[in-house]
Amino acid sequence: MKNTVKTFFSACAMSAMLMSGAALIAPQTAQAEDVTITMSEDALGDFIQSYLFENPEAVVKALQEYDRKQKEQEQEAFQDKLSDYKDDLTNSNFPTVAGNENGDVTVIEFFDYNCGYCKRGYNELQTLLDQDKNVRVILQEYPILSESSVLASKYALAASKQDKYFEFHVALMEYSGAKTEEILIEKAEDIGLDIDQLKKDAHSEAVKAEINRVSSIARDLGIRGTPAFIIGDYMAPGYMTVDQMKQVIADHRENQD
Repeated sequence: MKNTVKTFFSACAMSAMLMSGAALIAPQTAQAEDVTITMSEDALGDFIQSYLFENPEAVVKALQEYDRKQKEQEQEAFQDKLSDYKDDLTNSNFPTVAGNENGDVTVIEFFDYNCGYCKRGYNELQTLLDQDKNVRVILQEYPILSESSVLASKYALAASKQDKYFEFHVALMEYSGAKTEEILIEKAEDIGLDIDQLKKDAHSEAVKAEINRVSSIARDLGIRGTPAFIIGDYMAPGYMTVDQMKQVIADHRENQD
């Protein structure tokens, strides 16, 4: 068991735990100023190992604190980069906006049509838009899961050229089957799109460049998966419930007052 603990201990954070050990010893020296306690590195390591063996919750607390600090640093790095992309994320030649275009809070979602959690996120966003009429949602096509994801994004962006992006987006999010070109055309026909023009736009260099542009921004912001949400200057990598979105939105509005 001691070997297991020692392996885990060294893999997690030796330096952090050494500091913890020093903190545990410090009160003893403070109680008797004329006594000096010296401990070899091996002895100190054995002491800390023994302490952790008897107090495993200390490991959990240390790792939780480490995770918290990591997330804080990631948010700070993200916010520094976000300022460089604010205009690029809110302005595009392809209108992909839902909700109130003049809303006081903007929610940006990076998503993939073949992502199960994105489909769940779609339902949460719909609820948010129903409950908050002062939110603007910008949908960023980020097809990273498959070639069919790329094809679906191309057709969705092409639909925006006929001012029917959101209707097409809804049709694809609510469809659970494979996104073949035949299915994409079928969904486009259902909402009254000009199919010849749609095909032409879907396979245009402009649409390809838009997907590459958004993908480049996402990667530079550190977004590696879908869904990912940006609300104000806060980034949440992963699925969010409507209540979580509303809380971040409320915090953002409070900070703007």
